[in-house]
Amino acid sequence: MAHEGHEHGPDCNHEDDDSFEIEVVELEDENGEKEEFAILEEVDFEDRHFCVLAPLAEVQAQSEGKESEDGLSLEIFEVKDDMFTALEDEEMADRLMKHLDEIAAKLEAEEEKD
Repeated sequence: MAHEGHEHGPDCNHEDDDSFEIEVVELEDENGEKEEFAILEEVDFEDRHFCVLAPLAEVQAQSEGKESEDGLSLEIFEVKDDMFTALEDEEMADRLMKHLDEIAAKLEAEEEKD
C-alpha cells in the first residue's frame, strides 16, 4: 500500500487544537480503493519500523463516544521509504504487540510513581 501523505480535510481540526493530534495517512489497497487511517503508534522493533493503524472513521467515532463493541480494527504495517506494507507475519505481529504491551506497562508504572 502506498502512503499518500497527510491531507487536511473538513474533519481535521488538529491545527486549532493542541491537546490531541491524530496523524493521518491515506493508503490505497490492491483494488485502488483509498482509505484514511489514524496512526496510533510508531515503533522501531527488531531493526524495522512499524506503525499500528486504525481506520480514521473508527477513531473519530470513538472520540465522539460512539465506541463499537468490537473496539478498533487495528492493522500493523511495516514502513520503508514512505511505503506501508501490511505485516503478514503473525509471529512478528505477536512479538511486536507484546513489546508494545511491555512499553505501556512500564509507562503506567512510572505514572503511578508520580
